[in-house]
Amino acid sequence: MIPHPTDSPRYAAVELGSDSFRLHVGRIEHDELVLEATLNERVALAASFEDDGSLCEAAMRRALGCLREFADTLDAWRPQAVRVVATAALRMARNAPVFLPAAEQALRRPIELVAGGETGRLVYLGVASTLDAADAPGGAARLVIDIGAASTELVLGRGSHIERVESFPIGAVRQSLSFFAEGHIDAAGFDAAVRSARSRFADSVLSGRGWALAYGACGTVRALSEIAREDGIDGGCLSGACLGILRERFLQAGHVARVRLAWPAAARVPHLAGGLALLTALVEECGLLEVEPVHAGLRVGALWDLHRRATPDAAPSPPAWGRPGADCRFQG
Repeated sequence: MIPHPTDSPRYAAVELGSDSFRLHVGRIEHDELVLEATLNERVALAASFEDDGSLCEAAMRRALGCLREFADTLDAWRPQAVRVVATAALRMARNAPVFLPAAEQALRRPIELVAGGETGRLVYLGVASTLDAADAPGGAARLVIDIGAASTELVLGRGSHIERVESFPIGAVRQSLSFFAEGHIDAAGFDAAVRSARSRFADSVLSGRGWALAYGACGTVRALSEIAREDGIDGGCLSGACLGILRERFLQAGHVARVRLAWPAAARVPHLAGGLALLTALVEECGLLEVEPVHAGLRVGALWDLHRRATPDAAPSPPAWGRPGADCRFQG
């Protein structure tokens, strides 16, 4: 695709996620984000760890091939600014110091290895920009959930202001591989996955507050809501009751492969059983009444962040998290 000329500067955000690598190219016009190109390729880093905690050779080859394609796309679109962030799997990988220079050479751009706090900040910024554009109340407390392949972030804010970020090194891949061995889904394994996740979230300052609503900025929440709507469950509203029904549907399917065959949304989100267990744990531990999917997250937040940094009269971006003075918590 040949980029159309435009007076507005273009920006690009590349997310080297734990399951997929994704790219957005877009511009801001009249205070709205216009996406011009998006790419998504599954590389399955989090599911490809060797016993010693290193990424396997096959996963690294997949990743480098994807990055070469992304580099050609970025060259074609010629964005004014590009931000490339690597998340949890590359924070955890023992051989990341070897892989990252090769990845930068393939992408022909620098890569920033970000902590969970900065991941949460960018996710929240993307969600806030979407909700505020839809006239969401700016003064109300807002809880955002991001369940990734290798980590989970909880972010509390009001409007565009972030009050707290909590990052947990537990994601859908680990829950699936640990509790649904060889793809089998049974009640004992599912309940154990939920109990395990609740134990990790129990020390969160955000737990037990009885939240009326949280926003899910991740593929897990969007896929589960789509499945619930398809099956006529509460109109896709992800309440505790709805998640209980989805649990029973997954148990009836009995295997990850049959879940993927039954629902197109499940085929697009690997390790959805683990994601359902994590979301169930969060709903129970935080006292959530409902989780609403939002079609925005880290890449949208990164594009807005680039725009605000490049535009002198734009609202200033919040400072990066994980620096001294930030109210950011990481759970080991």
